[in-house]
Order: sequence, then C-alpha cells, then structure tokens
Amino acid sequence: MCKITINNYDMEVECADTFKKRLFGLMGKKKFNGLLFKQKYSNRFFSSIHTSFMLVPIDLIYIDKNMRISQTTTLNPWNIFIPKDDNTKYILELPENSIIRKNIKINTKVKLVKVNGLRRNTP
Repeated sequence: MCKITINNYDMEVECADTFKKRLFGLMGKKKFNGLLFKQKYSNRFFSSIHTSFMLVPIDLIYIDKNMRISQTTTLNPWNIFIPKDDNTKYILELPENSIIRKNIKINTKVKLVKVNGLRRNTP
C-alpha cells in the first residue's frame, strides 16, 4: 500500500508496483480505494490512461516532479486520456467524485510517505 496526503486527507491506495498491477490496474473492479502509478518516463504518451474494461468512472490526478497536482480529470469507462504536459511523475486513480469531495485543485501539494516499499519524505 502507498500512503498519500492531499488537502489533509490521508489515503491508503494500492501501488501499481508490478507488471501485472500496471497492466490490469482497476479493470473489472467496482469498489476500490485508489491506485498509484509511478512513472518511469515523463513523456505525456507514456502517462496516458485508458479505461477499457472498467466498470465505473474514475478520477485521475496527475502529480509532477515537484509533488504538485498538475492536472485532474474524470474518465468514463471505455475512454482514453492523454495529459497535456510531459511532467508527470505519478498518476493517482481514485473513485469518481473524489476530486470534488476532497476539494482537489491544480497546484496543490501532495505528500507521499511510501512508494513501492521505499520511503519518500516530502516537506
């Protein structure tokens, strides 16, 4: 699990830290806490997300190398989203309406405590 804080909301989400988790993501799931992807490359095409075989819409939160939210969107099943910039470090997939309920805005600072078994301290 990965621990992440946005706007004083602490969340525990699944880490997409294996090939299988990255490949299948949230496909076929109706209920989930979230899924965090750590991007190896910042290229916007490597940071695209699809919702093929998804059963429910999801909220996407793009986090840049400065640990700030650079882009957000809600994606319905059977769609694809390509971010506008090449600055993605992490992608957080959350249940639909999480962006609204948690008042998540562009440029908000994100605190990541644990990623893929590694500790990351952020100010």
